[in-house]
Amino acid sequence: MRILVSLLCLLAIARGLPAYAVSWQASGSEKELLLTKGVGGLTLLHNRAGKIHRSTRAEMSKSALINSLSAEALAGNAQAVFGLAVAHEMGHGVPRDLPVAMELYERAGEMGLAAAYNNLGEIYRQGKHGEADPVKARELYQLAADWGDAWAQNNLGLLYLHGIGVARDPKLAFYWVKGAAMAGLMQGIENLAGLYRDGVGVERDAMRSRTLYKKAIALGSIDAHVPLGELLENGDGGKADLMGAIRHYRVAADAGHLLGNHYLGTLYEDGVGVQRDLELAFYHYERAAKRGLARSQFALGRFYLLGQGTKPNLKKAIGLYKAAAKQGNAQALNDLGVLYENGRGVPQSYELALEFYTASSARFPFALTNAGLLYLNGRGVPQDIERAKDLFREASERGEPVGDVLLGKVYLQGFDEEPNPSEAARMFLLAASKGVPEAFYLLGYCHESGRCMDRNLVKARDFYKMAAEQGYRDAERALNQLEWRLRTQPHN
Repeated sequence: MRILVSLLCLLAIARGLPAYAVSWQASGSEKELLLTKGVGGLTLLHNRAGKIHRSTRAEMSKSALINSLSAEALAGNAQAVFGLAVAHEMGHGVPRDLPVAMELYERAGEMGLAAAYNNLGEIYRQGKHGEADPVKARELYQLAADWGDAWAQNNLGLLYLHGIGVARDPKLAFYWVKGAAMAGLMQGIENLAGLYRDGVGVERDAMRSRTLYKKAIALGSIDAHVPLGELLENGDGGKADLMGAIRHYRVAADAGHLLGNHYLGTLYEDGVGVQRDLELAFYHYERAAKRGLARSQFALGRFYLLGQGTKPNLKKAIGLYKAAAKQGNAQALNDLGVLYENGRGVPQSYELALEFYTASSARFPFALTNAGLLYLNGRGVPQDIERAKDLFREASERGEPVGDVLLGKVYLQGFDEEPNPSEAARMFLLAASKGVPEAFYLLGYCHESGRCMDRNLVKARDFYKMAAEQGYRDAERALNQLEWRLRTQPHN
């Protein structure tokens, strides 16, 4: 998974959620899009009902067709009843009338047409008729799935996967999705690939996932290009192929897939596989952000904030951060906290900053360190060293190396208790094992000063050098001073 870096967050490392797994058809927002797979609804209607539906797609406004369907329906033709249900649900050729559509779907189902129960299940799941009823949707999907309807099998599998209207059961999710895939349903094949990729309900098999995504693409899937690109980029399930990944991202982006644009933006921003081009990165982020992808809104806001690929515009940056935060983007929530803490472009407020840090911390452990610093310094809250340590410790336990560094500093300084040099050294070593430049600098300081490790100027120099090589400026200055001492005072 690509790692995105928030420049406002100093050393924050945001480990995003998987960009692709399995879920319902989405309409554009980050919450809906991240796990999309194109299930049900209009997509379903575009893939079934034979000649009747092809006619409705072309022009169901023709009264002759409606009259013909009505006549065939009266004669007991289940497909005609289904076609009328579609017409009334969509308002094609007749006024849109959902109650009538539901009655017609029910009748077509009673006549043995499984697809009708699946479509009726979609209405209940989405709440088109009123309040969503996932339990009723599950019952209807089950009827259609038991009759072998691939769409219903796929949809039923997703209910079990997400625990919607039924207890979550990954193994049953796998069973039903696999049935849809074996029937050749493109979305079922995509979903099955996602289950194999993430090891949900089945042993993880990235190689099989690659194969299934390729099969879905051969059937016309656009969505499958992005997760296949991720597998190729990361060398997951086979040989790494960065250029192949980029090709898949481009196909997806050209077809309007927001994650395809976002990933191309990250590649151009970082100069990975392509020449670094911040203007092109801005272009791709903007395309996805305008259509509601929260991670792109956050990235674009960062570009406006820093003037990367465009002129600086703090107002636009804050607007984009807020848009991403409304969708629950954890990095945007954290960075809004930073802006409110410092009063940059917004009224200064420690209280709001703490609220944003707290909201962010559920998925972004770096935010815990920002909240901890408020308690450590008594900003907007009474100073509480123990609370600060608890927050730094939680961040550390959740894998955030800045938590290790800050906790080590508290142990080294002592604050409201005796310093604990051995614990400080342990935390700095833990952070260094995660590659944090400041941790190497602090280990160099420990060896140079003898405060938390045995005094050893040669080791100090080595640690300063490692930190300096990673661009930590304080380490460069410390290294120059220490090397002068070693040359002029060799026995020191």
